[in-house]
Amino acid sequence: MSFSTEDRMTVAALADVLIPAGEGFPSASQAGAAGEGLDLVLAARPDLVEPLERIIQAARGRPAPAVIAELRALSPEAFGVLAEVVPGAYFMNAAVRKALGYAGQDARPLGPEEDAVDRSLLEPVLRRGPIYRPTP
Repeated sequence: MSFSTEDRMTVAALADVLIPAGEGFPSASQAGAAGEGLDLVLAARPDLVEPLERIIQAARGRPAPAVIAELRALSPEAFGVLAEVVPGAYFMNAAVRKALGYAGQDARPLGPEEDAVDRSLLEPVLRRGPIYRPTP
């Protein structure tokens, strides 16, 4: 996947319609949603590269708000691609996550009260005993 500078500018314009700057948060393009964030999202979701390329081709040289409105009205699947790629790329930005107060996923060990299992849920399985098929 290799997007030209023009492709990335098109994505940035579309992304800024979906996520404009405001209230202490950068716009999607300011957060790298058409740069590194886009690359990270598409590395995880290569199935979205081709649909995104089609969107870029259709949007090139057109006003971004009009393209977004058209996609919403006439091509919900294409709009869905943008609605998945742009926020995904936006939230890859560490400054955005920090502004939201989201440190990311982390391992949290369960305490004794959280690890308690209601044994009555397991009783039917324990009474039944092991069920398996021998392998050849």
